[in-house]
Amino acid sequence: MTPFENRLVAVLGVRQGSGVLLTSRLVLTAAHVLGDEPSAMVAVPGEREVARCTRVWTGAPGDCDAALLVAERDLVPGGSVPPLRYGTLGRAGAVHDCQVFGFPQVQRFAEDQLEAVQVLCTLMPTSGWLRERYVLHSRHHPPRPLRDGSPWAGLSGGPVFSGPVLLGMVIEDRPGWQHSAIDAIPIEKILLSPGFSSSALVHGLRPALEALSPENPADFPYEDLYAKAIKARYSRMEVFGLDDLGSNENSWDLDTAYLSLEALAPRRPDRPDSANLRPEPQRIEELLGSRPRAVLRGEAGAGKTTLVWWLASHAACRTLPEELAALNGLIPFVLPMRSLTAQGITTPTPALLPTIARLQVDEAPSGWAGRVLEAGRALLLVDGLDELPQPERGPARKWLADLLRMYPDTRCLVTVRPLAVEHSWLASEGFEELQLLPMSDGDIQSFVAAWHQAARLECDGYADTARADQERGRLTALERDLAQEFQRNTGLRDLARTPLLCAVICALHRRRQGLLPRTRWHLYEAALAMMLGNRDAHRHVGSPEGIDVTIEDSRQLLQRIAVWLVRNGRAELSREQAVHQLEHAMKGLRRVREQGSAERVLTHLLNRSGLLQERTADSLQFIHRTFQDYLAAKEFQDSDSLDELLGHAEEEQWQDVIRLVIGHCGRGEIQRVIAGLIAAGDSADGRKARWSLRTLAAECAIGAAYLDDAQHDAVWEGVRGLGPPATDQEVELLSSLGPDVLPVLPDPERLAAEPAQYVVSVLSSLGDAALPLLKRYGQHESEMVRRRVTDAWGHVDTRAFAEQVLANMRLDDIRLVVSSAEALAQIPLLGPVGSLTVRGSHMADSISRSLTGRSLRSFEPRQ
Repeated sequence: MTPFENRLVAVLGVRQGSGVLLTSRLVLTAAHVLGDEPSAMVAVPGEREVARCTRVWTGAPGDCDAALLVAERDLVPGGSVPPLRYGTLGRAGAVHDCQVFGFPQVQRFAEDQLEAVQVLCTLMPTSGWLRERYVLHSRHHPPRPLRDGSPWAGLSGGPVFSGPVLLGMVIEDRPGWQHSAIDAIPIEKILLSPGFSSSALVHGLRPALEALSPENPADFPYEDLYAKAIKARYSRMEVFGLDDLGSNENSWDLDTAYLSLEALAPRRPDRPDSANLRPEPQRIEELLGSRPRAVLRGEAGAGKTTLVWWLASHAACRTLPEELAALNGLIPFVLPMRSLTAQGITTPTPALLPTIARLQVDEAPSGWAGRVLEAGRALLLVDGLDELPQPERGPARKWLADLLRMYPDTRCLVTVRPLAVEHSWLASEGFEELQLLPMSDGDIQSFVAAWHQAARLECDGYADTARADQERGRLTALERDLAQEFQRNTGLRDLARTPLLCAVICALHRRRQGLLPRTRWHLYEAALAMMLGNRDAHRHVGSPEGIDVTIEDSRQLLQRIAVWLVRNGRAELSREQAVHQLEHAMKGLRRVREQGSAERVLTHLLNRSGLLQERTADSLQFIHRTFQDYLAAKEFQDSDSLDELLGHAEEEQWQDVIRLVIGHCGRGEIQRVIAGLIAAGDSADGRKARWSLRTLAAECAIGAAYLDDAQHDAVWEGVRGLGPPATDQEVELLSSLGPDVLPVLPDPERLAAEPAQYVVSVLSSLGDAALPLLKRYGQHESEMVRRRVTDAWGHVDTRAFAEQVLANMRLDDIRLVVSSAEALAQIPLLGPVGSLTVRGSHMADSISRSLTGRSLRSFEPRQ
């Protein structure tokens, strides 16, 4: 049975008609089939019993001959049908190969028994344009006339499909065409009729129209294949550390792996009260649903690519949650920007968009991607804009802007690291900024549970049942221990704020039986040692490629590949390029060279290290750019190329390498790097470069194992000399330094309102350590500054903030927002408050206790 046939029903009203199942209980039919009756009986092919259905909506008489019925029970076995697609025609051209389904008089058999018909038609939209109808011309010979009426009688209410998309509903045998033309109401007219939406919503139907281009009937079957290829490519992801569990499989079903993260959107200028309300963290799905174009910023390993994969696989399959329902059915074009450089593409045309991700699907019908874009059915997912070399980002921006101006209805998400491009970089094209937030304590615990659940699932592959049970028990105990460790160890929690590092911690905790590194740099070091070390011995795997290399050998080989990628501004390389780099590395690795060719060594690294992977037939990359940068930093240090590294200190793509190189350096090298960064910051041309270099010097100073007092003081005096931040990017630079930046932040007493607000934004990101300085900023005479101070509530300990900061502030001109029950409980500690907004669900007695005896100008409880 086709997806269209199981939608078809017979409607028995004052006359027999046809209908289409919109859901398992909602039936759409022609109003004249029901006459004036409030209900009708509905028969489903293959079901013995008919069901009574009640009319819940009727179109305007003489204008929209349609009615909506709701059944008293589910009309299909299992109680559910897949979501239906609804379409409108974007152009006036003929639509060939449409199909009409129903139960007409001409199709009856054996004593007037009903039988379904499937009529192949050509839809001529211009023919019925003035009457707001579609006219369908049958591709078959017209049926012979009947003595007592139309041979099509009983077809009224039958659905009109183009491919899998419902375009309309049959209502009339067009007079004068000798039964060769049928009139239909466009489904768009029905969906937009007064009262239809509210009636449908009551019964859980939220139809969305998609615009169709009629030129190419081959588009529909190709789109089914394309959706399958997207699902195959993006429905599984690699999860760090899972390949250490006893099998070579380290991929994870994305529905299990996906963790909904929180993000922050700026204040919305279209909201009158926006200036008075602090931006509240929301789940990323809620934010993306209402933003057709967004730039999503997030740190390395923050989950940006995972989100892109999840959106692509679920949009293609129409399985996104309600918040993102507008994206269901859109055609995702995933553009990993690293692949553009690797493939030598700078400005991809629409025809190239489906090919960049190298899906396992045949070539698209000519012009297909352009038709998708023209119809507003594309979801453009531009992943890793920061992975383009700096000189290529400007042309990439122009290409994207031109494409979106050409196809303005295209939805687009761009992911990028926080400081790769300016905050207003795509504002002129209607993009809104979103910032992925670090994982909350609750998110970390959820991730730990999911990681260990995936690990236990891997045990299903063990041949030895007893060993599998033992391993599951051990993993459950490790999960419990790690969850408790996260609860009591603040430093460890702070290291685990991104999915990547949280996965690293889970993997290391398992391997080391609970012993964990205490710094980010040592986490990377331990992760590499785990992956390059005795993984195969631990898993009872010999040397299947005939290659046996040590940790140091593997590191030396991979360093050469990593440093080549950094020097060339690349994130991918071909197999030939990788072999060439290994040949150079092997000149000094005699023991490795004796075991085989560079080609064989590369195969070994791809199969055994877990760090290098082959995405496509001729495209290699590291599992994450952080590991690439870590290994490249080690190569710069090993080869005494620190001056080369410092020569690129102003370039954003090189700065991550500099941050990591400091952990590899000895005492003298640390002094050399810090001195070079101080000198570069002092001589920098322009405010942006000066801020970037001086804060980079401070980050390196924080991460240095040894730093004499003179250099330490010079670094922080340089940061102090920058003065207060004046942009969001400068706020992010200072925030990245953590609590170490507190001693050099300016005092509030002589600071004007605007710079003071930016300083408060920095303080809000620094946790409880910032409370003493936040208290002083809370005494600022500017109401805007004090309002910004109150925004920090929720980013620090709730009670401590209320006691130390809010209790000492003037609040009678402030609109205070309370979201949590814990914050509401602190209200009695505060002085007079201008107005109070209570958000969320709170018990009435809690609100009463908190507000007893208070004099407020306004109170606005919000759900």
